[in-house]
Amino acid sequence: MRCKGDQAVFFMRSEEQNVLMVMLVHIDDCTIVGNKQSLIDKFKAEISKHIEITDLGKLHWILGIEVHRIQEEGKILLSQRTYINSILRRFGFDDLKPVSTSMDPNIQLTTAQLPTTTEEFAQMRNIPYHEAVGSLMYASLGTCLDICFAVQSVSQFNNKPGLLHWEAVK
Repeated sequence: MRCKGDQAVFFMRSEEQNVLMVMLVHIDDCTIVGNKQSLIDKFKAEISKHIEITDLGKLHWILGIEVHRIQEEGKILLSQRTYINSILRRFGFDDLKPVSTSMDPNIQLTTAQLPTTTEEFAQMRNIPYHEAVGSLMYASLGTCLDICFAVQSVSQFNNKPGLLHWEAVK
């Protein structure tokens, strides 16, 4: 059955047999999870009769998110460490000092800080503000929920960011 909330998610459930299988589809990638390996194997065999598939085995990565299982504890850990490190390198943030909060609570971002002069617009011309905010937004939606408020705050200035807004992104 197709999930009503997300058209790229399909599931099969049988409470009598205590079976649940979920398939997530993203373009040409599928991730299949379930509580019975035999059911997953049977499903993959059935699908492979109709289309060519490449079985990469147990899930380790999905859309830039690393998946690590600790089966004896019944845990699944998700990490975007590699993605976040690539953001730091891409935007030249790898030399920045870490801070304990995602946004300085003493800084108030306002429209009064938008660029107004030609010089201020020129300073912002080559700063990849939109790209950095979008990259942070993907991280916040995946595994870094603690930065959601900060990302939402800086994204309000995507149309015409100023230097103070850029400092807040950093």
